[in-house]
Amino acid sequence: MDPMEEIKQTFFIECEDLLEELESGLMAMNDGSADAETVNAVFRAAHSIKGGAGAFALDDLVRFAHKFETTLDEVRQDRLEASPEVMKVFLRSGDMLACPAPKLCANF
Repeated sequence: MDPMEEIKQTFFIECEDLLEELESGLMAMNDGSADAETVNAVFRAAHSIKGGAGAFALDDLVRFAHKFETTLDEVRQDRLEASPEVMKVFLRSGDMLACPAPKLCANF
């Protein structure tokens, strides 16, 4: 196997773990039981996905993850409340990050 392809496959495996952490944190935030460390963990997961995607020129994923990460940072910095409306967008965004074929998930 091509070494770059091996690294890419490792990235996708790591993404599975990051997406699980992201989903778990988002569910805690949605339930109102999240502390600052949970919000930070969700932010780090989105940040890590963005970074890995950038390494493989997955530009659409990078752009989407960057917007998600930026909005999460607003919550981390207490400039945006994790209201039910915001959480609905966050949960949907997490689902979109996890979608294996974003164009198929566009109407999700």
